[in-house]
Amino acid sequence: MGAISNLTLMQKRGMSSVAESTKQKVDILNSEARALMVISSNQALALSQEAVRLSEGIAYAKGEAEGLQTLGFCHIRRAEHDNAVSCLEKAFPIFQSLDDLKGQADVWQYKGIIERCQGNYASSLEYLFKALAIREKLSNQEDIPLNLYDLGITYKYLGSYSKALNYLLKSLQEARKVKATLTESYVLNNIGLIYYESNEFNKALSYYQQSLSLRKLSGDRWGEAGCLDNIGTAYYKIGDCAKALAFCQQSLSIAESIGDKKGQANALLHIGSIYLKLGSYEKAQLNWNRSQQIRVEIHDKKGQADVLFSFSELYCDKAYPKADTTKAIEYLDEGLKIGEEIKAKDTLSKIHKGYYKVLKQAERYQEALLHYEKHTALDKEIYSDAMSKKVIDLEITRGIEKSIKEMEAFRRRNKELAQLNEEIQEQKERTELQRDVLRKALTDLKATQSQLVQSEKMASLGELTAGIAHEIQNPLNFVTNFSEVSVEMCAEIEQELDTNQLEEARASLADLVQNLHKIQQHGHRAEAIVKGMLQHSRNSTGQKEETDLNALANEYMRLAYHGLRAKDQSFNTALITRFDEKLHKMKVVPQEIGRVFLNLFNNAFYAVQQKQRQSGPEYKPEVRVSTRQLSDKVEVRVHDNGTGIGEKVKEKLFQPFFTTKPCGQGTGLGLSLSYDIITKGHGGKLQVESQEGEYTEFIIQLSIKKSGRYS
Repeated sequence: MGAISNLTLMQKRGMSSVAESTKQKVDILNSEARALMVISSNQALALSQEAVRLSEGIAYAKGEAEGLQTLGFCHIRRAEHDNAVSCLEKAFPIFQSLDDLKGQADVWQYKGIIERCQGNYASSLEYLFKALAIREKLSNQEDIPLNLYDLGITYKYLGSYSKALNYLLKSLQEARKVKATLTESYVLNNIGLIYYESNEFNKALSYYQQSLSLRKLSGDRWGEAGCLDNIGTAYYKIGDCAKALAFCQQSLSIAESIGDKKGQANALLHIGSIYLKLGSYEKAQLNWNRSQQIRVEIHDKKGQADVLFSFSELYCDKAYPKADTTKAIEYLDEGLKIGEEIKAKDTLSKIHKGYYKVLKQAERYQEALLHYEKHTALDKEIYSDAMSKKVIDLEITRGIEKSIKEMEAFRRRNKELAQLNEEIQEQKERTELQRDVLRKALTDLKATQSQLVQSEKMASLGELTAGIAHEIQNPLNFVTNFSEVSVEMCAEIEQELDTNQLEEARASLADLVQNLHKIQQHGHRAEAIVKGMLQHSRNSTGQKEETDLNALANEYMRLAYHGLRAKDQSFNTALITRFDEKLHKMKVVPQEIGRVFLNLFNNAFYAVQQKQRQSGPEYKPEVRVSTRQLSDKVEVRVHDNGTGIGEKVKEKLFQPFFTTKPCGQGTGLGLSLSYDIITKGHGGKLQVESQEGEYTEFIIQLSIKKSGRYS
């Protein structure tokens, strides 16, 4: 029995020794895989698979979990997201059983990257914030920079540029503290992307090239391919298609050699766009189709929408022999579905702008206007988000001040001067970037204002259209009715001639001639309306013309009224005109003054409509316009007995973007534009008198000399 016991003990010791040796081998494999997973995902994948296999054989939980975690990352790099999720979901419960918080944080972060790649941005943020919370609890300084970087990228994909920049700046600061060169290169690349989206392509190139240098030093071929592609797109925007094509093709070659499918898809999309610019339509489509196949395979929804948008631009290009707006709209429809699914504001804004361009080209102006409004609304959300940069800048400034104090303390404690200089350099770079961001915010605000002004003008066009439709309907009704009667009379004349009722035929013929005169008369009336509106709606050259303000005011009052009636047929109001028959013709830009009249009348009708809804049947709405010839000026008054304006509101009335109307019913630019047209464009005055709950009256005064009457 003693001999058997000793043998068993020796066997156990032998097995224990083998297990310990295998554990050491697994640890080495995992360490090597971890070191290679960024620069050579394929090698890291093979090492991790071996580590997992050996760990399972000896029930080595730690080795198995770490191997699965690295395997998951390698599958992400290869865009094999289902395999990645499978590995990570096996690793996570093992990390939990080992109480390994760092391992759990790594899994959350990788799952956040997968969700972002598949367009699920809310889930991506949820996982990334879970990972960050654990890392901050552990004070894990080495892993925090990359976690912050991933948060910045997800916010960028969402179109929340201010938050993206905030996290990227934090990531850059933390990466430099721990000398995380690779993470620093990622951040520099994405700062380049922010400059790219600000149309500062030369600055973008500078950051891309800095990032490329760091990635080459690190041996990061995956990142090198991404930088080369970005450099190519920057040259494309600058207009150097030869360099653009060369860099994008280099990127594609590297991405194919390392199995980076998303990198391949991106490069193919951009190569297609370059060929489109060069007029090589077949090559453009070939590359886009290859890009889309890969994006569908890896579930890259945002990328799919980008390819669909590119196809819509192709079919909208008039130079393309097979241009077809219907086909362009079909591609946009598919892109819109994806954009709405992933809730990417920048993608949706781009798609709606594409609709606007295509529908306008197809002369479907009403639909074009609806999409333009959606595009500007989404851009306003993005720009509004960008305005929160001011808050971020304050936070960054506080952070800089804190860093300066810390550095002074370090200097007092005789820390190395080199570290101090490095920190100061970081602050200078950050301050320069903040200045550039503020400049971009100002540019974005100006762009938004310009878009809103255009939106206001298009809204005015829609209101005019409704009024014109009503005006032209009356003569057209007469033409239709008299035409129908004339057809019947022709049949009667034919019958009377067949039965030799010549007198009756002559009488009917006389009636027919009279009917034709009436058709001609009402046809001329419709023609006059169309000619008049073409005269007023043509693009203004800014030239002043002698204009009858009585006729112009009367015409726009009627058009505004019928425009509102087209929306609400229950609305009625008394229209009163008191025109000075001795009013001089004035030299004005009629299209601009017409726009002012339209805005004032629309506001007046809106005010009486609101009061009518609030009051009983005893209230009688009334809008009136009057003109008066004074010694040195002409005066036009637009009066309504509507809701009136309070004193506090009156002070802000002519400020841009100020409106008292509910959200979606006014841009707040109508009165501001009207004020500029009268005061700056015509050297006149625009004033308002009002009593809240009683009336409002706008008074336009145009100087005879300043208007050019005697020029």
